[in-house]
Amino acid sequence: MPVPIEWWGARLCEEFHCLPSQALAEWERAPCGLLETIIEMRAFAAMKAALDRAETLKERPTGRLADLVADIEFARAAALMEARRRGGSTDD
Repeated sequence: MPVPIEWWGARLCEEFHCLPSQALAEWERAPCGLLETIIEMRAFAAMKAALDRAETLKERPTGRLADLVADIEFARAAALMEARRRGGSTDD
């Protein structure tokens, strides 16, 4: 079910710090999915930062996005370890 345009406009305003008319004009002008992808990437980066800041298990955020960030970080670490094992580059 699609979200109401009013909610989506408010979300864009919040994310990009602009007026509703600017947000909706940019949404219409931007390539399909671009703004949505940017919002998802920002949420991912914010979750990674929150996970990195957590000093205890109790402080760690939980939920689907936290799980996704952790899965990607584990896969990345495994790939780096495998590259080291094979004597390949460990550059990020």
